[in-house]
Amino acid sequence: MNKYLTRVSQVYSSKNKLEKAIQDFIKCNDRLLIDSKDLNEFKSKIIQHINFLNLENARCSPKSASWYNAGESSKIKDWGISGVDCIAFYIYEIKNEYSFENEKS
Repeated sequence: MNKYLTRVSQVYSSKNKLEKAIQDFIKCNDRLLIDSKDLNEFKSKIIQHINFLNLENARCSPKSASWYNAGESSKIKDWGISGVDCIAFYIYEIKNEYSFENEKS
Protein backbone atom coordinates (compact mmCIF):
# COMPACT_ATOMS: atom_id res chain seq x y z
CA MET A 1 0.00 0.00 0.00
CA ASN A 2 1.34 3.45 -0.91
CA LYS A 3 2.11 5.93 1.79
CA TYR A 4 2.63 9.67 1.81
CA LEU A 5 4.74 11.99 3.93
CA THR A 6 3.73 15.57 4.72
CA ARG A 7 6.39 18.26 4.83
CA VAL A 8 6.51 21.99 5.54
CA SER A 9 9.38 23.23 3.42
CA GLN A 10 9.21 26.99 4.00
CA VAL A 11 7.46 29.37 6.37
CA TYR A 12 7.26 33.01 5.31
CA SER A 13 6.53 36.09 7.41
CA SER A 14 2.86 36.26 8.29
CA LYS A 15 1.12 39.55 7.45
CA ASN A 16 -1.95 39.12 9.65
CA LYS A 17 -3.73 36.87 12.15
CA LEU A 18 -5.18 34.65 9.42
CA GLU A 19 -1.78 33.83 7.96
CA LYS A 20 -0.40 33.17 11.45
CA ALA A 21 -3.32 30.83 12.23
CA ILE A 22 -2.84 28.96 8.93
CA GLN A 23 0.89 28.59 9.61
CA ASP A 24 0.27 27.26 13.12
CA PHE A 25 -2.29 24.76 11.80
CA ILE A 26 -0.14 23.55 8.90
CA LYS A 27 2.95 23.20 11.11
CA CYS A 28 0.98 20.79 13.32
CA ASN A 29 0.59 18.57 10.23
CA ASP A 30 4.31 18.48 9.39
CA ARG A 31 6.01 15.09 8.91
CA LEU A 32 2.95 12.89 9.14
CA LEU A 33 2.78 9.48 7.47
CA ILE A 34 -0.52 8.94 5.64
CA ASP A 35 -1.91 5.76 4.04
CA SER A 36 -3.11 6.19 0.47
CA LYS A 37 -6.65 5.25 1.51
CA ASP A 38 -6.72 8.29 3.84
CA LEU A 39 -5.06 10.79 1.49
CA ASN A 40 -8.17 12.35 -0.07
CA GLU A 41 -9.83 12.78 3.31
CA PHE A 42 -6.65 14.35 4.75
CA LYS A 43 -6.37 16.80 1.85
CA SER A 44 -10.05 17.68 2.17
CA LYS A 45 -9.76 18.31 5.91
CA ILE A 46 -6.79 20.63 5.39
CA ILE A 47 -8.83 22.75 2.94
CA GLN A 48 -11.88 22.68 5.23
CA HIS A 49 -9.85 23.89 8.19
CA ILE A 50 -8.29 26.72 6.17
CA ASN A 51 -11.83 27.74 5.11
CA PHE A 52 -12.84 27.68 8.79
CA LEU A 53 -9.85 29.89 9.65
CA ASN A 54 -10.99 32.29 6.89
CA LEU A 55 -14.35 32.60 8.65
CA GLU A 56 -12.75 32.97 12.06
CA ASN A 57 -10.55 35.80 10.77
CA ALA A 58 -13.14 37.54 8.60
CA ARG A 59 -11.40 40.93 8.76
CA CYS A 60 -8.40 39.49 6.86
CA SER A 61 -8.36 38.80 3.13
CA PRO A 62 -9.47 35.17 2.76
CA LYS A 63 -7.16 32.49 1.36
CA SER A 64 -8.46 30.26 -1.41
CA ALA A 65 -6.51 27.05 -0.80
CA SER A 66 -6.37 24.18 -3.28
CA TRP A 67 -4.11 21.23 -4.12
CA TYR A 68 -1.97 20.79 -7.23
CA ASN A 69 0.13 17.87 -8.48
CA ALA A 70 3.68 18.80 -7.52
CA GLY A 71 5.29 15.64 -8.89
CA GLU A 72 8.18 15.83 -11.31
CA SER A 73 6.20 13.69 -13.74
CA SER A 74 2.70 12.32 -14.04
CA LYS A 75 3.91 9.03 -12.50
CA ILE A 76 4.82 10.66 -9.18
CA LYS A 77 1.85 11.62 -7.04
CA ASP A 78 3.20 14.50 -4.95
CA TRP A 79 0.87 17.30 -3.88
CA GLY A 80 1.39 20.93 -2.94
CA ILE A 81 -0.98 23.47 -1.51
CA SER A 82 -1.60 26.66 -3.44
CA GLY A 83 -3.48 29.84 -2.60
CA VAL A 84 -1.72 30.05 0.76
CA ASP A 85 1.36 32.15 0.15
CA CYS A 86 2.53 32.29 3.77
CA ILE A 87 3.73 28.66 3.94
CA ALA A 88 4.91 25.95 1.54
CA PHE A 89 3.34 22.58 2.38
CA TYR A 90 3.78 19.36 0.41
CA ILE A 91 2.62 15.76 0.50
CA TYR A 92 5.22 13.39 -0.97
CA GLU A 93 4.50 9.89 -2.24
CA ILE A 94 6.87 7.34 -0.71
CA LYS A 95 8.22 5.08 -3.44
CA ASN A 96 9.52 2.29 -1.18
CA GLU A 97 10.71 1.65 2.34
CA TYR A 98 14.30 1.05 3.29
CA SER A 99 15.03 -2.23 5.00
CA PHE A 100 18.21 -3.49 6.67
CA GLU A 101 17.37 -6.96 5.39
CA ASN A 102 18.29 -5.76 1.88
CA GLU A 103 21.86 -4.97 3.00
CA LYS A 104 24.56 -7.60 2.68
CA SER A 105 26.89 -7.99 5.67
